Parts: sequence; C-alpha cells; structure tokens
Amino acid sequence: MLGALLTLESIRQAAKRIEGHVLRTPVLYRKPRGDCELWLKAESLQVTGAFKLRGAFNRMAVLPADTRGVVAHSSGNHAQAVAHAAAALGLRAVIVMPNDAPALKRARTEASGAEVVEVGPDSDERARRADELAAEQGLVLVPPFDDPLVAAGQGTAALELIEDSGPLDRFYAPISGGGLMAGCAVAVHGLSPGTEVVGVEPEDADSVRRGLAEGRRVSVPPPRTLADGLRVRTPGEVTWPVIREHVARVALVSDKELLDAMAWALGELRLVLEPSGAAALAAALREGRGRCGVILSGGNVDPALLARVAARIYCTA
Repeated sequence: MLGALLTLESIRQAAKRIEGHVLRTPVLYRKPRGDCELWLKAESLQVTGAFKLRGAFNRMAVLPADTRGVVAHSSGNHAQAVAHAAAALGLRAVIVMPNDAPALKRARTEASGAEVVEVGPDSDERARRADELAAEQGLVLVPPFDDPLVAAGQGTAALELIEDSGPLDRFYAPISGGGLMAGCAVAVHGLSPGTEVVGVEPEDADSVRRGLAEGRRVSVPPPRTLADGLRVRTPGEVTWPVIREHVARVALVSDKELLDAMAWALGELRLVLEPSGAAALAAALREGRGRCGVILSGGNVDPALLARVAARIYCTA
C-alpha cells in the first residue's frame, strides 16, 4: 500500500534524487486581509510549468538501464513532464492525450520529442489506451498519480514550502487523482503536525469530497470544469487511503472563482496560472485564516484564456 511506502523519509530521498533536474521554486508571501497570511509555492515557474515534473522525474530516474521507453496518459502537465524527463534521460516517450487537451500543452509535449496518441476526452479512456500501449510495445507506464515514487516526488513541493515558511495553520492543494495531495499531505503532517490539510476540487469534479462523506472511493461523471488538469473522475486506488487519512476536508471552487484567482495572481503576483493551478489559491482567498500554505500547481494556460483573465484584473482588484 502507498501509505507504507510514502513517508517523510521517502519524500526527502526524492528531493535528493531530483535535485539539479527540478527547480526549487520560490515561495511568495502575501497578506490579502488581516486574518490571512499566504505562503504561495509557485510551481507555475517549474521547468515544465507545473509540479508534475517532480513526480515524473523521481519515478523515471530509477528505471532499469534496459528500459525501452515509457508511456503515460495526461491532459497536458504530466505529459510535458514525462516528455521532458524522457528527453533528459535519453528515453523514448509515448503520451496518450485527450482530443480536447489544451493546444499549448500538446505542442510543448511534442516539442520535447514525445509521440502523442490522441483519444477521446474521458480520463478513463486514455488510461486504458496507455495500458494497452505498454503491453503492446514493451513500454514502462509512468502513472500520473497512483504510484509511491510519483507521489513522493510531488510531496517535495510541500517539503520545500514548509522549509521556507515554517509551521502552518492550513495547507491548500488541488486534488485530482491524488498524487500531489498524498505526497504533500504526508510531508505537511511530518513537518507541521497541527496543520489542517484542505483539498480543493472543482464543483463538478468532487470525487474526493463525495468519497470522504460516504467513507469510500467514488467516481463522478466526466467533469466539464475549465480546470482540465482536475478532471480525473476517480481518485487513485493507492492514493485514496492516504488522502482519507490526512485530508481534513475538501473545499469546492467554481469556474468563476478559478478565473478570479487567476486574475488575482496576475495582478498581485505578476504570475501566470492555469485554472487547475489556481484552484488552491481560489479556496484560500475565499476562506483562508491564519498562516496558509498554498500550492500554485501550474501555469500552462492557452493565450486566449489568459487574455480573458487579464481583462478581469480590474474587476477583482
């Protein structure tokens, strides 16, 4: 089980493994109101524009020397991370992407030398196709979240955050399949045991909120949220127990709140975020109290959407 393999020590080992290949991104401080202080981990400034490189590189760095290549499935950020890591490690990469993936994310994945296989928009469909390609071509699957090495790599973001911020009252991160949250929650509770861990989901992608309420792992219909990186329908089989143990509650955010948070980040931080990358910020701006750590998980946004966000800055100031 992931809980036995994912520990503070495994996250510290991941930090050593990825050092020199993954940026230690800055932590920005803001105080949006008197009762709320924010320490913002800017993973949007990561080499590939999102936190996903941490987990992908940690997983791929320990592959056997005779590995023929890797395969992954992703709407974009994990795709870019695997493609980048594969190029650095001299590996072939095949990436299964949905036909509605943001054009920018697909272009950057292909620019890193990966072969893209297109399927429909459902996250379950692309996972099945990746499994088929792994079997057919002898490729090693690099999961987007449901893997202890991937989750440990993602947890290094929270490790660095708390090293820079000190103990926190609350910690916010988005939840999709659960790799980022599982790794970060273990790191947070290892370093700051009294911190309330808050997961953030889009309103129509609330599988974890429902699961915590029902006491079991559940699936939701295909989400339509703007946050393409948070459209996974079911939390991971092995990340779920870790989330259930460490996440105190889930905050839901609307697409409007995502756009407002993107505009706030652009205006106040001079930082570009994508909708998925702004989810934790949206929740923290709405409800955050005390010392809050926030993962700004990615900034790979299409120019047209960024233009819409820029027009909102004065409306949200």
